[in-house]
Amino acid sequence: MIVVGPNDVEIVRVFARNTASPSADPTLNPKEAAEVAVEVEAGDAIFRIGAPYEVEVTVKDLVSGTNIPTTTANLVSGLLSQAPWNKQQSTFVFGIAAAELDKHKGHQCEIYASVYMGLTDPDASFATSPRFLIQR
Repeated sequence: MIVVGPNDVEIVRVFARNTASPSADPTLNPKEAAEVAVEVEAGDAIFRIGAPYEVEVTVKDLVSGTNIPTTTANLVSGLLSQAPWNKQQSTFVFGIAAAELDKHKGHQCEIYASVYMGLTDPDASFATSPRFLIQR
């Protein structure tokens, strides 16, 4: 359990999943689109003042050393308490096209996520997903 201070933001967890699944999947089918989910939480005080933030992900193929692009931008920015981060506990979802997964069949991968928040006294949180395999 992560305890978030009133002026902090934290990544609770980051994971890969099949598009129709609400939970982490250790293997992804290269014939189907997939998603990266980043669960985040903001402290009460910083959430109420609407501090600026950025959520960023990198999907890394550990075998080839290359990045797997997401279907949407791999960076989301905004102000806390406004959509898409309009609840203290939120989830950001980034899609991965089946065509991109197909290029990495049989490879182990990881996701690196970061949250950066604030201007004058910034805070950051980092997380790495459990490894997952793109099926052959």
